[in-house]
Amino acid sequence: MSVISRSHRQRIKARAHSFSFRSSRLRGALFVVGAFAMAPPCLAESFHEAIQSAWDRDPANQSFAVDAKASAKNARAAQSWFPDGPIVAGQYLDDHFIGSNLGYTTYQGSISVPLWLPGQGTATMRTALADEAVAKARIKVQHLLSAVRVLDLASNATLLQKKIGNLRATSALLSRVAQSSHQGLRAGEIAAADFDAVIGEQGDIDAQIAQSEQALESARAELESLTGTDDIPDILSLDGRILGNQTLTLDPSQDPRIQMAQAVSKSAKASYALARHSYMPAPQVGVQVVKQGQFGSPWDTQVGVQFSMALPSEARNTPMIMKEVKAMGAAERDAVLAQRQVTTEYRRTRASLGSALSMMRHTNSARQALDARAQDLEHAWSVGETPVIEYLRARRAALDAGQRSAEADVIWHAAMIRMSLMAGRYP
Repeated sequence: MSVISRSHRQRIKARAHSFSFRSSRLRGALFVVGAFAMAPPCLAESFHEAIQSAWDRDPANQSFAVDAKASAKNARAAQSWFPDGPIVAGQYLDDHFIGSNLGYTTYQGSISVPLWLPGQGTATMRTALADEAVAKARIKVQHLLSAVRVLDLASNATLLQKKIGNLRATSALLSRVAQSSHQGLRAGEIAAADFDAVIGEQGDIDAQIAQSEQALESARAELESLTGTDDIPDILSLDGRILGNQTLTLDPSQDPRIQMAQAVSKSAKASYALARHSYMPAPQVGVQVVKQGQFGSPWDTQVGVQFSMALPSEARNTPMIMKEVKAMGAAERDAVLAQRQVTTEYRRTRASLGSALSMMRHTNSARQALDARAQDLEHAWSVGETPVIEYLRARRAALDAGQRSAEADVIWHAAMIRMSLMAGRYP
């Protein structure tokens, strides 16, 4: 160290004593601010209320409910005796229009109804019931997706709140250090480079605060569009008791997404069966009446039966059946992909919960140790034993540890809630 005068050393000791007193007050302020930052914010609604509000406001809820009702009515309509309504036809012929003098007039009318092909009515009803099952499965899937979306937004917003709290606590400390550094710079006790380092670190922290506040506002806006309010749902109040008090069966085969894929596959098979039973247009049978009027004719009225049937055609049947074959293959493919995706997600969620709990234990101890180290280096810097850059590094390390601790806290709550949602329970 450079040699300094005795009067200069006395001023340094006096300032060190004064700064030590201020440092103790700063540490007390840090404890209060840190406790405020780590405390969960006061939230206006519970997570259950949020997902219920989001589901009530979800337009897909009403849409899929209408689809289910329409499919149920189609199934009831398929129990009719005829696949379509009756057909009425009539003709009128008169030779007077062409100038003939025979006086020949014909009145002809008929009424006929289409008939079900063998097995076609049953296949139509099964197709409608399969479509109803698909609509109901989509309602469950949409409910799950809506709840997961609210959970993701709530987790992100909660983490941002914790991050902003930690950043503001650090910024308050650096602001006080900057004031002391400025006084030391004016007194010639510290170098300008040290003062610039403190100002730069504080500016970076303040920039992160502004960026995080903007991200938090975006999350609030999305929450408002989903739930009708920008209040952040309280997920930190939910703990492991929601898993212990529920009989959770994390079976991927019971996941609504897999059930929907299976329902779509069954619907495709039912449509294929209907196409197979619709190998030609429905035949028609009915009654026909013909009245003929001519001078001196002893017969003028005829009654008979009418029957018409179009013969099967490969040009019509093959494209219709192949269309259903392709839909059935696509449905089976989607069912396999859904099974893989859900199984992977279940495993990832379990791993996330376990790793987050382990992170909680380690990050809490790391945060406490790094906070203590930062306070020690702050005191060492105040008495001139450590350069300010070392204190800033220690403060940055303590901040990073606090952020990791907050992240682990939010992750394990989110993973626990996600497991409950995938098991069909909405906490």
